[in-house]
Amino acid sequence: MKLCRFELKSEPGTIRSGMVYDGKIYETDGAEAIGVHEAADVRPLAPVPTPPSIRVFRTDLSETGFVYANPAAVVGPSMVIELPDSGSDYVARSYFGAVIGGTGYQLGEEEAEAVLLGFTLVNILSSKSIEEEDGKSLGRAQDFGIMVGPVITTPDDLDDAMVPTDNGIMYKLSASIRINGDEKGFTNFEDFSLSTVEAVRFASETCTVRSGDLFCIGPIFSDESCAVSKGDEFQFSMERLGMLSTKLG
Repeated sequence: MKLCRFELKSEPGTIRSGMVYDGKIYETDGAEAIGVHEAADVRPLAPVPTPPSIRVFRTDLSETGFVYANPAAVVGPSMVIELPDSGSDYVARSYFGAVIGGTGYQLGEEEAEAVLLGFTLVNILSSKSIEEEDGKSLGRAQDFGIMVGPVITTPDDLDDAMVPTDNGIMYKLSASIRINGDEKGFTNFEDFSLSTVEAVRFASETCTVRSGDLFCIGPIFSDESCAVSKGDEFQFSMERLGMLSTKLG
């Protein structure tokens, strides 16, 4: 199942929710379908508008851990993001996103798996010059653009892509990033060292995880392959999860 939030182009400002199936958007009231829309008639919104928390797990670092990101910086697909003049050397880091659908504290592996609502794509814009200036505090460096979407894909939709590992369930899903139409990176999420279940279990050791929390695991690509500047348009795609497109102003 692919869950979404959207507005009709003919009725902007009215936020609706539903699911995507066979190329159409089925609007629901939470239980029943109340309308069917063509994809061309809707504008997708971030499927998680303002998460209670965003935890960013950096698998390119030597130790398991995470930093918090700003929920107020979340925007949906196909948005234009203005880069701040105070930074430089921008990168668009792509992450595998996991959305929590329950509540739990000090969870075991099976309990951590049970609270997962589904998966989505996340792009976090960051300024490497601000990172260097602020050191380990990444707050300002990634405070101006967190793109989430286009949908939340529930775990049952990926049953045939599951790969059991010592670190929990991984997913055999290919991923790519394009900047201005040129492919800059291609990989498979199966090869990553941290599973979503392990990330949720780890975070719950010291804090209750709550419905709507967003976990980001990555970055999927190297900083060299995802360097961006004003005027660029980049697309992060992952098999079965869709494509997340953003333009930089």
